Amino acid sequence: MSVKAELERREDRDLAPWAVRSFRTRGREYPVEPDELRTEFQRDRDRIIHCKAFRRLEYKTQVFVIHEGDHYRTRLTHSLEVAQIGTTIARALRLNADLVEAIALGHDLGHTPFGHSGEEALDELVPGGFRHYEHSVRVVEELEEAYLHHGHRGLNLTWEVREGILKHAVWKNQLDPEKFPHLEPRLLPTLEGQVINVADPVAFISHDLDDGLRSGILREGELRRLKIYQAVGGGQAWIRKVIPFLVHDVIDHTRARIEALKLSGPEEARQLPELVVGFSPRVRRVFAELHEFLFQSFYHHFRVLRMRRRGIETVRLLWQAFTQDPRLLPPDTAAQIEERTAALPPDLPLEERERREERILQEVVRDYIAGMTDRFAFRTAAELAPPGALPSE
Repeated sequence: MSVKAELERREDRDLAPWAVRSFRTRGREYPVEPDELRTEFQRDRDRIIHCKAFRRLEYKTQVFVIHEGDHYRTRLTHSLEVAQIGTTIARALRLNADLVEAIALGHDLGHTPFGHSGEEALDELVPGGFRHYEHSVRVVEELEEAYLHHGHRGLNLTWEVREGILKHAVWKNQLDPEKFPHLEPRLLPTLEGQVINVADPVAFISHDLDDGLRSGILREGELRRLKIYQAVGGGQAWIRKVIPFLVHDVIDHTRARIEALKLSGPEEARQLPELVVGFSPRVRRVFAELHEFLFQSFYHHFRVLRMRRRGIETVRLLWQAFTQDPRLLPPDTAAQIEERTAALPPDLPLEERERREERILQEVVRDYIAGMTDRFAFRTAAELAPPGALPSE
């Protein structure tokens, strides 16, 4: 028996009926060579870890821009923390931890430089808007180039991982039912995808608390007035108790929900009107209070807002420069515009051709800017900006 066959046998034996089995995946867009060492979801995890977009996350903002300090979280460390929290929850619920890990590591591949500030700027500029979870799907389906030697773009991930990436934030964002119809946006994700919907906020709420204290923006005294302080029992190093407290609640509440719903298969949870994996009502209120506190006292602190403004202005400048004069783009990026324009039907009416050419330009510029790291975006903007056009550090 091969290693892969043994792993699949263990999956079938140990996972709950409502968990996704890797050997029952809906598959990939393109056929792949056999692998006798890893399950399909383990292969996806490895493809994500080895891609360029994943490596760039090291230099993309979580809250603090990279030059603010060496010990603040980045988009990469955030993704690792989501994976750690998510796999813990998955194993406790007897879900497929390999699928959870792959979704977690890939969920933010489409994030812009400067975190949500860059996303906000692109959302204003790009016709039709910009959502990082949609762009993460574009990264793994269209933009990565590791498999060009096989004749296709993208990472060629399994359907379940791509679905989880698209739907990793449905806890707060409603999906556009017309976009990515092959990933069934009208339905909820698998329970493994739902785990990421809770592991993601658990990760950012806890590490933003820690980073806020480390930066001096948050004060220990004001945090002790929050319900979370009493809920975890207070005391020394109480911040370290936040993740275990939230994770235990998710596991206990979700177990009870699964039992009450009498789930017998992975598809049943996707058909329900609301997420199965989540906090109990009491802890949801505790979490909501903490979330609101961070918005008011941390994310809207003048130091953070100054970083946000610099990021937004940088993205705006880049967008304006590249869309007005695509000759400023690197040759390989500009070549994409030429190739896609040349592929347009030759008999298009002039007005329609101009409209499509403009859309191609905007899409290429969108993808180029979204792929930038913080430092590369700053450096490129500095080369393009007239003196005084950007806010200083």
